Amino acid sequence: MSKRTRRLLPLACALSCVSASACGGSNQEAKEPEPVVATTREPERPKLAVAQELGSIDPDQVQKIWNRLRPDFDNCRKSGLERVEYLHGDAKVFLRVGPDGAAKWTFLEESNLGDRDTEKCLLGVITATSWPKPEGGDAEVRNSIGFDPEGRPPASWSTDKIAAILGKNDKDLHRCKGSLKATFHVTLYVAPHHKDGKVQAVGVSVPSKDGAEKIDCIVGEVKSWKMPSPGSWGAKVEFRI
Repeated sequence: MSKRTRRLLPLACALSCVSASACGGSNQEAKEPEPVVATTREPERPKLAVAQELGSIDPDQVQKIWNRLRPDFDNCRKSGLERVEYLHGDAKVFLRVGPDGAAKWTFLEESNLGDRDTEKCLLGVITATSWPKPEGGDAEVRNSIGFDPEGRPPASWSTDKIAAILGKNDKDLHRCKGSLKATFHVTLYVAPHHKDGKVQAVGVSVPSKDGAEKIDCIVGEVKSWKMPSPGSWGAKVEFRI
C-alpha cells in the first residue's frame, strides 16, 4: 500500500461516519421536537352572593298591628265623610316591609272607596307604622279595609250611564296611563249640581307600584267631567281603564 493510500484511509473513514450519521445510520429516525402548546387558565369567577328576595313575617303580629290601626282608619273615613256624606267601600292593601320593619312602599291593589284623599290618608297611616321585622329579606303584606254606608247610600249607576262620557275622554285617560298595561279601577261620586251632575270625589286603584304614580293624573281628569244629574241625591259609579 502506497503512502498516499495510507493517508486517504482515515479521511475516507471520517467521511463515511458523517455520511452514515446524516442519512440515518441508526434504525430510528430523528423525531422533530413536539411543539409546546401554551395553556391559558381561565381566571376564577367571583361567586355571586344571592340574597333571598322575599322573607317571612309573622302574620299574627301583623294582624295585631292592623287591628290596632283601626281607629286611625276610621278617622280617615270620618274626615272623608265631611266631603262625601255617603262615603263607603272596600280596599285591598299591598305593603312591602323592609328588614328593619319600616314600610318601603304601599298602595291599594283594589278599591271602590271613591275618594282619593281618604285613600291617601289610609296609606299614610300604614306607611307611618312600624311593622314586625321580616326574616330573610323584605316581606309582602296584603290586607283589607272596609267601611259600610252610614245612613242613606248613594244611587248605584252602571257604566252604561256614563258610556258617552268615557268615550269622549278616553284619550285623556290613556294619556295619564302612558305605556303602562295595568288596569285602573276608577270610582267616583256624582252630586246634584243645578241641571247637571258634578263629580264630587274620585278614587283610583291599580295593582302596580308604578301605576300608583299615575293615579293623581287620572283623578284630575275625571274631576273635570260634566256628569248627568243624579236627581236629588248623589250617585256612585265604577269603571275600569
